[in-house]
Amino acid sequence: MKKSSLIRAFLSIVVVALGGVLLLKNLDIINISWDIFWGTVWAAGFVLSGLVNIFNYRNKTAWIWGLLLVAIGVLIGFNSYGIVDVSIWKVFWPVVLIAAGLAMMLNTSPKGVKRSKKLNKDGAANEKIACFWGEEDAVKGDYTGGSLVAIFGGVDLDLRQAKIKDGSVIEIFTFCGGVNITLPDDVIIENEVRGFLGGTDDKTLPKDSAKKTLYLKGECILGGLEIK
Repeated sequence: MKKSSLIRAFLSIVVVALGGVLLLKNLDIINISWDIFWGTVWAAGFVLSGLVNIFNYRNKTAWIWGLLLVAIGVLIGFNSYGIVDVSIWKVFWPVVLIAAGLAMMLNTSPKGVKRSKKLNKDGAANEKIACFWGEEDAVKGDYTGGSLVAIFGGVDLDLRQAKIKDGSVIEIFTFCGGVNITLPDDVIIENEVRGFLGGTDDKTLPKDSAKKTLYLKGECILGGLEIK
């Protein structure tokens, strides 16, 4: 299974669970404080983001920032449930500075990681995942589709020099993030991306002779998709 599918499945379960808890609270079926509820929400978000960075990237800097995000999430969760009594802001910036220093020692910018994958010889799909990071890719050669995931981050995909196969599909998922796709003018877009408190801005102007069709599918939740 693709990493993007696993992330979407995990995030969807978390969102459904939190929505169910919120519904039960509003119906007075369960009694849970707002501090615990929102603490759980933020804790889950940070832990998920950290795990994505740890398992998706192959450099030590990404692991440092991934572990930092997981640690922040765990601390927020423990603090919300009263397991520990430590203000997150008393440890947040010191830990960030320590992580930034370690990242600088590894000669890699802590502000973002830009990673590029080459297509396989058979034109296999690209998978881009940005979680508290920035992903950029300029594809050259055959392109048969892929998946783009942005969670508190952004993905920028440039396909202007790619040979896009007719009928290719790009699966898109954003959660508090954004995806930008730049296309040549010989491709027609069929946008099937659904928006929930998010949306799509299609600025493409295909020429009259354009015949190839690129399909976009997925969801934008509290995020956006720009096609140009």
